[in-house]
Amino acid sequence: MRYRKVCIESTGYYLPEQILTSKDIEERLGHLWDKFSWEAGYLETLTGIRERRIWPLGTKPSSVASEAAKLAMKKMQIDANEIDLVIHSGVCRDASEPSTANIVHHNLGLSPHCIPFDLSNACLGFLNSLTVAANMIELGQIKTALVVSGENSGPIYEDTIQSLGEHTRLDEFKQAMASLTLGSGAVAFILKHEDDSENRHYLLGGASQTDNKSHDLCQGHADCYHQSMTTDTAGLMKHGLILSQITWEFFKREMEWNEETPKYIFNHQVSRSHRDKVFKMLNLDTKKSFSDLEQFGNTGSVATPLSLSMQEEQGRFDKGDKIAMLGIGSGLNCLMLGVEW
Repeated sequence: MRYRKVCIESTGYYLPEQILTSKDIEERLGHLWDKFSWEAGYLETLTGIRERRIWPLGTKPSSVASEAAKLAMKKMQIDANEIDLVIHSGVCRDASEPSTANIVHHNLGLSPHCIPFDLSNACLGFLNSLTVAANMIELGQIKTALVVSGENSGPIYEDTIQSLGEHTRLDEFKQAMASLTLGSGAVAFILKHEDDSENRHYLLGGASQTDNKSHDLCQGHADCYHQSMTTDTAGLMKHGLILSQITWEFFKREMEWNEETPKYIFNHQVSRSHRDKVFKMLNLDTKKSFSDLEQFGNTGSVATPLSLSMQEEQGRFDKGDKIAMLGIGSGLNCLMLGVEW
C-alpha cells in the first residue's frame, strides 16, 4: 500500500500517574518465588520491565482516549468540527456496544457528520486504524481523521495475581507471564489531507502479513473490572519473529527502502529479548530505536504510537527524516508503516 496525500498532523498521549513496579508484583507473588527458588529481581531481568502504569479501577478507555485526543487537537489548534472520522483502536473498550468511539465522539463534542467506529486487532489495532483512515483520506472521502486508543491493564494484575496461588505449576505461571508485562496508556493521532496540512509529515504506506495458524497462541478476555489472558510466550516469540522477517521483506520492496533508510524505528514493545531479537533478525541498528518498555511495559495498541509521540514532543525529528513503525499483534498479524517527517 502507498499513500501520497496523507499527513500525520498532530499526536498526543496521556498516561496514568499510578506506578506498579516489578518489585511490587514479586512481593505479592513471594510464595512462587520461594517455591521456584527465584532471586529477587527475576521478573525485571526476564522481561526488561522495571515498572508499568495503571489507571484507577473502573477507568473507561473512552475517557483516557479522549484526554489524549484533546491534547493532539490543542497542539495544532484543530477544531472539533474539522474531524470527519474517529476510530477507537484499543484492545480495551468500554463495552461490547456501543462503540467506544461513539463515547469519544460525545466527550470531544464532534460534529454529527463525523463517523465513529471501533477497530480492534489486538496490539496492532492502532496501526490498522491509521491505514483505514488513510485510505479514506486518499480516496477523498474525508479530510481529517482522529485515531485514538485507551488501554487499561490494571484489572489484569489483580485477577492474574489472585489466580497464581501456592499450588500453581511452572507451566501455569509461564502461561500467565505475559499478563504481568502489560501497561496502560492512551494515544491519539490526527491525520489530514495534504491540502489541509500545515506540517506535511507524510504517511507513505506500508505492508502487512498474517500467520493465521498462530491464532491461538495468545487469547484474552476483558472489561473495565476483570481481565484474563493466556499466552504461549515461547510460541508467540518464535512465530512472531518469523512473521516479522517475512513482513519486513515485503515492506522494503513496497516502500523501496533498505535497512539503512529509516533514521528512526519504532517497534511494538513486548519484552527486551523480543526487541533485541527482532532488530538482530532484521539486521537493524538498535541505536535507531527508542525503548519505553522499561518504564511503561507492553501498552498494547498504544505502544508504538506512544513512543513516536513522546519523541516528537521532545523535538527529535527533522524535516525529511524517514521513520519506520513496526507493529505485531496476536493473530498473528504484522503491519509495518513508513513515514517521512
